Amino acid sequence: MINLNKILCPVDLTKNSMDALVFAHNLAGRYRASLTVIHVLENPHMDIPGGETGAFSFGELVDLYREEKEEEIIDVLQHDKALAVNLDIVFKEGVPYDKIAKFARESQTDMIIMLASNETGLEYVLGHTTERVIRLSPCPVLSVHVPSESQNGEKIRSMHEIVEPGEDEKRKILLPTDFSEYSRLAADYAISLAQEYGAEIEVLHVMERVAEFSAMSGSEVPSYGVVTVYYDDLSKSVQKLTDEICTRIDEHDIEVSSRIITGNARHEIVEIAKTEDIDLITIGTHGRKGLSRLIHGSVAEAVVRNAPCSVLSVKKPEHDFVKVD
Repeated sequence: MINLNKILCPVDLTKNSMDALVFAHNLAGRYRASLTVIHVLENPHMDIPGGETGAFSFGELVDLYREEKEEEIIDVLQHDKALAVNLDIVFKEGVPYDKIAKFARESQTDMIIMLASNETGLEYVLGHTTERVIRLSPCPVLSVHVPSESQNGEKIRSMHEIVEPGEDEKRKILLPTDFSEYSRLAADYAISLAQEYGAEIEVLHVMERVAEFSAMSGSEVPSYGVVTVYYDDLSKSVQKLTDEICTRIDEHDIEVSSRIITGNARHEIVEIAKTEDIDLITIGTHGRKGLSRLIHGSVAEAVVRNAPCSVLSVKKPEHDFVKVD
């Protein structure tokens, strides 16, 4: 069951971030949720033009900037049919990812929806911010992939096209799993979304190569014989755990398939999303920080950065919006 009441959408006011805002607005309208749009000025003295003229005080310039940008946001949203129950526009000053995560926590936001982009310029900056928000967020983060002009993928632009496919269309959710508690939570979201939108789920587990694992852990690469036994035992355990996830999904009358492969999870998840024409990736994230993140990296952040579709990142939450029996 999906119980979505509060959505937060950060924007940098570029065209792509405004497309992500339209996505968020449509979703808020569907669930009769409130929508808060947040724009963070990291360097107000540099970001706001006109200070060199001396015609206005800096405070007046800030007020004028906010009025202008608020009008831009409202103008983008006024053409939508599905309206949020309540719309707020908030301006903050400071480090964007920190202010976004802090506001989400204080406002008890159910989900953050923001741009995920591998473009350059401002889109790249907000995309980088998205990865940091995922690390700090108290709630799930939906990273919306907006296709560039060179891509043939307009289906992401309209929320109505995503959640209301044609009669012959079938939505597909990719559920990567490492069998952790975070992946179990991601499965809850995948199940709820698949039930809501009539989607099928593909469960994916990527077994890391021994050489790559040894390099990350600092241990020696074991002998061929040891590796063979290791993979045989591991494959049996992985198959059993994957089957358990598929059985759980099947019990909710959802079409499900599974795949177990060997490779680098960051790369393989993205490649399968491309080749299988995946509509949404739902992935658990450990939210590692500091040295732990430096050593192990973040699969979720790498997937968000490179995926051809939108990604829902979830971790053990302070706030979530689904419940699965």
